[in-house]
Amino acid sequence: MMSAHDASPFATISRDEELGKKDDDHKPGKRSMAWSPRVQPHLQKRSAKRLTIGAFVLLAFYLFFKNMPTDLQQPRTRPHYQRGSGPTKTIQTKPSAPSPVIDKERASQPASSARPEAPVHDYGGPIKFYKLAATLHAASNTMGSQSVNRNVLFAAASLKSAAILLPFACEMAGQERNYVHFALMGRDDISMDLLRTVNGVTKECDVMFHDARPDFSPISSDFRMKVSVSAGFSHINTYINPQATIIDGSGEEDGFFVKGLKGRAQILGRTIIELPENAEESMLWLTRLDSASLSAWDKARVDMLIHAPPTSSGSLIRLLNSLKQADFYSSAPPRLTIDLPHDVDEPTRRYLETFKWPPKTDSKTGSLLSLHHRIPQRGLTPEENSIRFLETFWPADPFSSHVLVLSPQTELSPLFFHYLKYSILEYKYSANKYDGHENMLGISLELPEVFLDDKTKFEPPFNNNSHSGESPVVTSFLWQSPNSNAALYFGEKWVELHDFVSHLLSSQHLLPTPATLNKKLISKSYPSWLEHILKLARTRGYTMLYPNFRNTEALATMHTELYQAPEEYAEELEPEDSGSILTADPARQLRILQKQKETTLARKSLLSILPFEGTLPQLLDVPIISFDGKQTDNIKLSNEALEYSKVFRREIGGCEDEAEVKSQVRLKSGDLFCLNEGSS
Repeated sequence: MMSAHDASPFATISRDEELGKKDDDHKPGKRSMAWSPRVQPHLQKRSAKRLTIGAFVLLAFYLFFKNMPTDLQQPRTRPHYQRGSGPTKTIQTKPSAPSPVIDKERASQPASSARPEAPVHDYGGPIKFYKLAATLHAASNTMGSQSVNRNVLFAAASLKSAAILLPFACEMAGQERNYVHFALMGRDDISMDLLRTVNGVTKECDVMFHDARPDFSPISSDFRMKVSVSAGFSHINTYINPQATIIDGSGEEDGFFVKGLKGRAQILGRTIIELPENAEESMLWLTRLDSASLSAWDKARVDMLIHAPPTSSGSLIRLLNSLKQADFYSSAPPRLTIDLPHDVDEPTRRYLETFKWPPKTDSKTGSLLSLHHRIPQRGLTPEENSIRFLETFWPADPFSSHVLVLSPQTELSPLFFHYLKYSILEYKYSANKYDGHENMLGISLELPEVFLDDKTKFEPPFNNNSHSGESPVVTSFLWQSPNSNAALYFGEKWVELHDFVSHLLSSQHLLPTPATLNKKLISKSYPSWLEHILKLARTRGYTMLYPNFRNTEALATMHTELYQAPEEYAEELEPEDSGSILTADPARQLRILQKQKETTLARKSLLSILPFEGTLPQLLDVPIISFDGKQTDNIKLSNEALEYSKVFRREIGGCEDEAEVKSQVRLKSGDLFCLNEGSS
């Protein structure tokens, strides 16, 4: 018999199974109907409730699909905004900017289709500069609140343009003349640290970087980016007031950047400098200029003046061809005036028929060529020639418009305009200029081999201001001697020369021949107007800057195989004076041999030929030579000018010894003459 604790669930299940089997084996006897389960009352109620709910659901679906509208369009995806900023497609790196939202659909795509698509530039929301304010405030020590300061800005939108500009910015910062800034204003979301790294910018590069990109720049429309560049430049101008802004002009820059920056700069009156293609090879001298010089980039303008004697087609064509090969970089090409004789030879006429200046013209520039033709057929006197030549040019603004006088026997280096622009900006507009620049007549491109008497050999001076133990170095120098072969004359001096010659010609007709100042100091192989400039230079103490390079390359070379004497002296000079080698006079032989000496023209880089690693010396440090070749200084030269002017006023100016000396008026020479007391 089984005890109670032995009755387990497993034993109960076993007995029920056995009973079930035996019951199945019984034949029906007591029960006449088949077996059916017992239906409980609560189960019947639950089934009825479910049937009712299902019927309502089916009816709802039927009514929805029957009455669903069929004219709906595909819904437009609405961007998600956070904190009033913009769509969350932009990747931001700072916590202050809106956080990114990951596109789950793109993340779930297979690797083969996960290639990034170009962003659509269609966002035009409000603009915010999240990263600009901090760096602008940090630059407060650069005195940006002052209208005149030392700040220079490099700006770029394209990463290619940034790679071009950054070496220039670092080089300029290394000169320690300016506070140099760099602003990135484009679409790329590269970090500023990565930008510096990929371009090799190290800690030694003392450039202040500014992130002037707007929020959501990668998806911004061109118009939004243009407005962003304009607004960003306005903010930069408010805080650092850049004296000049340097951008890439090689064609790599984004269009919205160029339009936005130039438009705003024009409104603000700011200087924009565009670096041309391959600027790193030819325009590194720009990094040596200070902010004051760079701000005057577009102020200085140059006109070129060529006086063509008769039968000079070979020399003239060679000079014009060298001008066509010159590099004017991003500056406006100078105007060109050719003064033709009455009889123009056939080769010159045919050449000028197809000659265009500038060589590449556009709708904005047009033709800058002017031809002057002389009517008189007879030979000109020295007086007539001087008047005719000087009247060929008149500066619109004496302090910014200058003239480059060229002789047909000159051939120019492609770099000549680089040197002129560099020297003009440094010596006339630099913040470090001293009053001595007021006494500069101009800048010569030629280093003469002989004095103006055309007999004595000239040896350029060395710089004796070098440190102890160092040998004298080659340097530019100031010489009281003018030049007619290849020289730029400043506009204010040209205006004064006009007034001086006007009084001088009147004196020649009214007064007797001077007792001591009548001697001609300049050879007749030079044009007669040069004598007038020498007189003006001696009365005022003016000098001209002459180049002297450390190698044999030059900015201008003279060809004498086709040399012709000036028209006003052609009949007076003997045949050998016009360039013939058949002479036994040692002095004339020396002059001819020196004239036949030609130098190699510089073609590579301006910095490669300039001394002092391309830095122009200060005028206080360069040697000064009087007209007769004696080395002097500013004080001695000023005293000599004072003594010469006393004699000049008495013999040529018609002034009495006891007459009161009139005050000098800028651009005028009336203080040297007493012929018309009413004139100034």
